[in-house]
Amino acid sequence: MMKKVIATLMTAAMAMSLVACGGGGSAEAPAQDAAPAQEAAADDAAPADDAAPADDAAADASAAGGDLNGDGKIIVGYISKNTVDVFHAQINGAAEEKLNALKDEGVIDDWTGILDGNTDAAKQCDLAQDCINYNCDYVIILPAESTASDPAVTSLSEAGIGVIVVNSKTDSTDSLALTYCGSDDVFAGELMGQYVQEQVPDGGVYVHCQGIIGNSAQQQRGEGIMNTVGADSNWTLAADVPCDWDPSKAVNAVDDYLAQYGDDLKAVICDNDDMSSAAQTECNAKGREDIVCIGVDGNQGPLQMVKDGALGATVLQDGAGQVLAGIDAVVKSVNGETVEKEYSIPFVLVTADNVDEYLK
Repeated sequence: MMKKVIATLMTAAMAMSLVACGGGGSAEAPAQDAAPAQEAAADDAAPADDAAPADDAAADASAAGGDLNGDGKIIVGYISKNTVDVFHAQINGAAEEKLNALKDEGVIDDWTGILDGNTDAAKQCDLAQDCINYNCDYVIILPAESTASDPAVTSLSEAGIGVIVVNSKTDSTDSLALTYCGSDDVFAGELMGQYVQEQVPDGGVYVHCQGIIGNSAQQQRGEGIMNTVGADSNWTLAADVPCDWDPSKAVNAVDDYLAQYGDDLKAVICDNDDMSSAAQTECNAKGREDIVCIGVDGNQGPLQMVKDGALGATVLQDGAGQVLAGIDAVVKSVNGETVEKEYSIPFVLVTADNVDEYLK
């Protein structure tokens, strides 16, 4: 009888010991007993307005070794802004090469390929849901718009996915994204404005050809322009013209304001250099080579125009550098390294003096 009592007591003591270990969440618990990431996220989730800061998200991602949903694989989603314009084609190409290499090396298990956002915020939100259904651990997104594309970022974050925002921010990027990789678009606008001021110190009338209204680059580049020529009493703004990044619309703006202002029109400042190169070509064709046209991106066509003397300058944006910084952030997270809140890739003013450094 005594042996049975002792055996019963020993069994109870072992059970209590196991309960104590489990309840304490000991770091020494075997890996196979760990709860899946989705269950942990559900148990520990805070209300949406108390969302964990991005630094905490980075720490959680690092601790999980990159497998954020606990399915045994590391999968990366890639939501492009579009697949057609020259600037984003270069970004997408750099991303595709790097992500394929990471898959070949075994750093990640798979990725979605380039998902075409069609420069459409609603489409990007649909693609975000696709990435959730694909069980992505990380998603790289190049937003079409600041506000309208933001539900894509929020839904991915709420699903426990590490969101890497590239090139332009959405409204919740600073609070919800794992990291942002881009460039200071206000500075880009200031570089353009300063160049115009230097080339035409006496001032005159200028036109601003805008990108898609609501895109953060459009907003911030406009801010930089207003900080420079917009604040200069020698200069008069004819109009901010919504041109949607479209070269043909920039040409139409040139024609309209040349007809209205004639010799007083001295500059056309564009949010991208597809528009500025088309605007300059139109000015040159009308015998107005004196009009200064400038834009942002530094694509090869405008760079060649700078080399040939047909265009004075462009502001180079290293889009490939931006997306590669985002992919590097994924690798850092997978390896348990610190992921910074933001990575900034500098803009460069390119003129005839330094164009050979960037023309391929």
